Amino acid sequence: MDGAGALALVTLAELPRVGERTIARVLRLARWKGLPLAEVLRLPTGALAAEYGLPRAAIARLEGDATRHANRCRDILLRLGAVRARISEPEDSAYPRRWVQRADPPPALVYLWGNAAVLESPTLAILNSRIITEQSVTATMQVSQWAVREGFALVTGGMKTTHRIAAVSVRAVGAPRIIVLDRGLLASFGSDFQHDPFGFGPGRARLDPCATLVLSPFRPCDHATPRSGRRRDELIAALGDIVIAVSARPGGEIERICLRALDHGHAVLSWQGGNSALVAAGAPAVDERDLRNGLRRFLAGNGR
Repeated sequence: MDGAGALALVTLAELPRVGERTIARVLRLARWKGLPLAEVLRLPTGALAAEYGLPRAAIARLEGDATRHANRCRDILLRLGAVRARISEPEDSAYPRRWVQRADPPPALVYLWGNAAVLESPTLAILNSRIITEQSVTATMQVSQWAVREGFALVTGGMKTTHRIAAVSVRAVGAPRIIVLDRGLLASFGSDFQHDPFGFGPGRARLDPCATLVLSPFRPCDHATPRSGRRRDELIAALGDIVIAVSARPGGEIERICLRALDHGHAVLSWQGGNSALVAAGAPAVDERDLRNGLRRFLAGNGR
């Protein structure tokens, strides 16, 4: 994506009350009309409201504070560019194809940092409910280590404790990992992209950009919300060629996400059959023996 296109996309995404659905709608209509997004954003605000459905708060920003908004968006792009982060939409080659194929809906844009070639490996996603037990911690570490031995890139989050366990386990052996954030890139890293924020304790280990890809569909400076946490877990599942539900509370969000993935034909496994609803819906129960026997056999029919 060229500089003008990236600036236009950030300018739209940073408007108040503009979320994924609004961005997707505006981009879809702009493509249908054959107009670059930068040209769309120069239309009269009446047209942006009536034809493109921009909310009132976004229109007010463009009418009353357009210069400050434009300067802020340029500053965000400069900060991202300084650390070699990128912005991408579904039509771009850097955008994760698995999201195009599996996410419902795929994010209208994504901010990327790190090595996009990590996406070329088969992927295994680990999902855990928020309640932490000794069993879920042990299982998360075991699954992470066995997945690495088989050449999987591990997909996880960065902030929930069980996500951190998986991220640190994979980092310790220098294996590829994909981190999906529940907040913006700049909110996660601050100004230091050389050290890993996805760990424990006050110290931050060095981050290997060659073995790591960080993805965020959220505005770079936005912090986490309960809704963004749910979206993160949905996108983690969509990136996994195999999804292992290490712990999934009955009736909870992880169960919902995994059931939906099963409905779409994704490979979902239930650790030790711990969630009966997933097993009943067709998720094989797996344990340490299955790890030793190999996970790649579950990739059949699960194209990337």
